[in-house]
Amino acid sequence: MKKKVTKKKVVKKAVKKTAKKTAKKVVKKIAENEAIVKFQIQTEPGCEVYVAGSFNAWDPKANKLRKVKDMHSISLTLSKGRHEYKFVINGVWCVDPNCAEWQPNSMGSINSLLTVE
Repeated sequence: MKKKVTKKKVVKKAVKKTAKKTAKKVVKKIAENEAIVKFQIQTEPGCEVYVAGSFNAWDPKANKLRKVKDMHSISLTLSKGRHEYKFVINGVWCVDPNCAEWQPNSMGSINSLLTVE
């Protein structure tokens, strides 16, 4: 009997396989209450990646990550404070596998958590 493979399972497997210690945030302070935060994640070829979170009203198409080789990245200016976020890879919402902090959400799953100081 053949196992049914869904798009969500393929994306999750690809993220786990290729994102080991490659997704990270680099924070540069630019003002007293803002900082530039770099989001990046390694994915399989052909993936379309966005980041959505409390900083963009959870819009899954607002911030597309740019692809360079096998790494997707984007730098955003965020205000000081705590920000919840997820990557949206080929339409599937995924936590940042290398984020040290996660927060339960109202949908019954978890969000990655970033603190800008």
